[in-house]
This record gives sequence, structure tokens and C-alpha cells, in this order.
Amino acid sequence: MKFLVIASIVLIAIVQICRHNVEQFKATFSQDKVVFIPSPHGIKLISLGFDQLLADCYWLLFVSYVGDTPARENDKFAYADEYLDLITGLDPYLVKAYWFAAFTVGYEQRRPNKAAELIERGIRANQDNWYLPFIAGINQYLYAGNEVTAAKYYRQAAKYPEAPKWLSRQASILESKIPSKVKEINVWSNIYYSETEPRVREMAKQKLIGLWGQIIASHPPRNISNKAIAALKDLGVDIDFYINHMRKQK
Repeated sequence: MKFLVIASIVLIAIVQICRHNVEQFKATFSQDKVVFIPSPHGIKLISLGFDQLLADCYWLLFVSYVGDTPARENDKFAYADEYLDLITGLDPYLVKAYWFAAFTVGYEQRRPNKAAELIERGIRANQDNWYLPFIAGINQYLYAGNEVTAAKYYRQAAKYPEAPKWLSRQASILESKIPSKVKEINVWSNIYYSETEPRVREMAKQKLIGLWGQIIASHPPRNISNKAIAALKDLGVDIDFYINHMRKQK
């Protein structure tokens, strides 16, 4: 009984600290001040077993951090790796955090090796989840530029019964000798049509628009040009306006 009372007091204190930290960190980020983000080890020393609760607290803070677009354009997601190291160190089962490792650390920070380190933590902790090796493959192909390793991760993900059927086919595409632009379009298309996270889908959409636009601008054979136009229409692009805009850019 005494332990439950102490645990309840600690829990209430942690919730209050979380609220205070969220407000304090928001104010700090808005003023472009240097931010101290603790290590997972340091937090665990005082968490009394409430690691996941604290991970949730810092996750909310991280989501707020990522959502401040003007500020992130300024600092290029400078604290993303520290946040995600803390969050996944406290709760390695928070799968959605590893998506952000690929797209904020691998892409925005241009640190695919650090992103790979974080994602590997997720793979070790979630060995029954195809999503983690899939994310690892995306990071390796798009940001580390390693097609061989990316294909290995895709094949690893494809072994899970619940994995999408296209994963094995995507691995074969990455291993093939076809043009790199075709490979990139395939990867971004799979992300766009399989992902539900709005920010990730929007990023994939813009990448696809740019890639298909490059193909149209290269004056390919009619069948390829028609395929590019159809793909852009599927992405919601006004083709006439888009092509006229491309011509004016020349």
C-alpha cells in the first residue's frame, strides 16, 4: 500500500514535470535558444519505472518541435536526433518514432548512419514487425545511397506474413540494373500509397511530382510521357498548368 502511494505521488509529479517541460521547451524553441535534451540513461535514473510515460511526454514535445515549420527551416531539425535517441531509449516499442528517424535525421540532418543506428534499435525491440526493416531500407536507399543494403532490408521485411506483397518486388527492382530514376520513383510511390502519416505522404508526393516532371522534361518516348502524365494526374496535378509552368521555366 505504501509503495502504491509513493508511486502515485511520483506519477503525479512526473505528469506535472512533463507539462512544465512542454511549455518551457516550446518557449525556448520559439526564442531560438540552445536546448538541453537529457540522455535516456539520465532520465531512467529518476523515472522509477515510468519510462514509457516519460517517452510519451517527450514524444508530444518532439511532435510540437517538428510541427513548427518556420523554426525547423531555420535550424534544419538540429535536435531531432537527440529527441529520438531519448524517446526510443525510454520506449523502443514506439514504432512511429523510427519513421521520423529516417525523415528528420536521415534526410533533414543528412545523417543516414545516425538514423540507421536509431532504426536498428527499433528492429531489435520489435522483431515481429515488418515495418522497421522497411523503414531501414528506405533510409539506406534514399539517404545513404546504398541500394544493396536497402534491398537486403526490403527482403527481410518481405519475410513477414503481414508484409505487403510489393516489398519483395521492390527489392528485386533495387537489385536490378534499371535506371536509378525508375528505382527512386518506385520507392517514393510505395511510400506515398502505403503511408498514412500526412507529413510523410506530402513529402513523397512532392518528390514524385518532381521526378515525373523531370521525365517529361527529358522528352521521352510517347508511352513513357503518357505514363508520367497519368501519374501526375493521380497525384492531383493540373497537367496543363504544370506543363505551361515548366515551359516558362526554360
